[in-house]
Amino acid sequence: MGTITDRNVIEVDFGSDPRPKYLVLESAVRTAVTRGDLPPGTRLPPVRDLAWKVGVTPGTVARVYRALTDAGLLEATVGRGTFVANGRKPVGGLAEVEVQGTVNMRVSQVMDVGQADRIADAMAAMGPSPDGYGSYPVRDSDLDLRRALSGWLTETDCQPIAADDMVLTLGAQHATVVLFHALLHGPRPVVLTEDLCYPGFRHAAALVRADLRGVPFDEEGLLPDALERIAAQTGAQILATSAEAHNPTTNRTSPARRAEIVSICERYNLEIIDDDCFACVPTAPTYRDLAPNRTWVTTSLSKTISPALRMGMIGPARGRADLAVTAMQQQVYGLPRPQIDLVRTLIETGVAASIREDVMRLQAARVIAARRALAGYDLIAREDVPFAWLRLPRGWRASSFLRAAEAEGVMLKAADEFALVDGQAPNAVRLALNGTLSDDRFEGALATLTRLLASPPQEIDT
Repeated sequence: MGTITDRNVIEVDFGSDPRPKYLVLESAVRTAVTRGDLPPGTRLPPVRDLAWKVGVTPGTVARVYRALTDAGLLEATVGRGTFVANGRKPVGGLAEVEVQGTVNMRVSQVMDVGQADRIADAMAAMGPSPDGYGSYPVRDSDLDLRRALSGWLTETDCQPIAADDMVLTLGAQHATVVLFHALLHGPRPVVLTEDLCYPGFRHAAALVRADLRGVPFDEEGLLPDALERIAAQTGAQILATSAEAHNPTTNRTSPARRAEIVSICERYNLEIIDDDCFACVPTAPTYRDLAPNRTWVTTSLSKTISPALRMGMIGPARGRADLAVTAMQQQVYGLPRPQIDLVRTLIETGVAASIREDVMRLQAARVIAARRALAGYDLIAREDVPFAWLRLPRGWRASSFLRAAEAEGVMLKAADEFALVDGQAPNAVRLALNGTLSDDRFEGALATLTRLLASPPQEIDT
């Protein structure tokens, strides 16, 4: 098998092509794959190595690899590298592959507070369904659960959703796909989001063949001037954002900025999808307060109870729930009745509330531990968010810091992994406060990162 560094396998000529370098490199790799010069299973060089060979930044190579992975031409496995795909998606789909012996701070996992036993006990106590499980679910099949979840959101100070309007989905990622399906139209619609964004937005956009365009932002949220300019240029139909807890920076959009953003969305007829999967206590006014006719909220139980439940919720724009109901039913017809009964039991018996309380308590303790260990460094962390954002000090680049951490068994995510193809990635990394780790392993990983931060390499990557 050839490698991408062989001259007879791939040719990259930046001088004669006027396009941006990432597009030139992406086309070159795509061509080499499709014509068979890079056969299935070929391992591509590490990002830094290829960047040095072809004369671009590591961020450029990382974006090319990510774009071709999203397109299905490449496959990336944490700890092993990037390979030419064999024509079928690897088992596991979007899920991260755990690497034995490493501390995984890449994946944001809910805190382990004994959910497995508590959920198993609830399942055992349920008994047979009074209605049986012999018929297809319909809209009213989940009404009792919607009522329970509506009360749950109110009691936990999350954004409230009325039971009659609520649309249930198989997790928040499915909720995003449902809304893209329901709201987008035309052959190649455009969705706007932050320059750095939750990767699930990319996957959902690819699924419905939409273009995802990044908008610059700061600590207060999306930059209004940039949002207006890009909305006018692209004719975008949706703004997908996370006002309460931006992933990966933890930013919360300020009330004043929200008002400016809503004004632009109304001017350009942009639907607003407010992803609130971390179920944070909302800052008033919310987008639904400011623009109830065009704002759709998505949330779930994955970050506060258990991701295994796959229970997502859509709070629809006022009077428009039928759009989301139709799109959801076209995809999965309805949620499984046993799942509906289980989640309702967890809520009505108080088990869900007990789990959430324990999760939030341990999550806050993890944040405090991270702040203590990384005191003196530019760490941004909130006790209601299960990850932290670390801006790297002088002497480190994200690519080299990730390699150094990985060499010591600690897996992180660089800002590059959240950047869109045409976006700019800051010199930062995200630390997931992985709830499946023991306290000893978590604090040991923090000690490793602290030691690395204090000893940057003599030679800085460019």
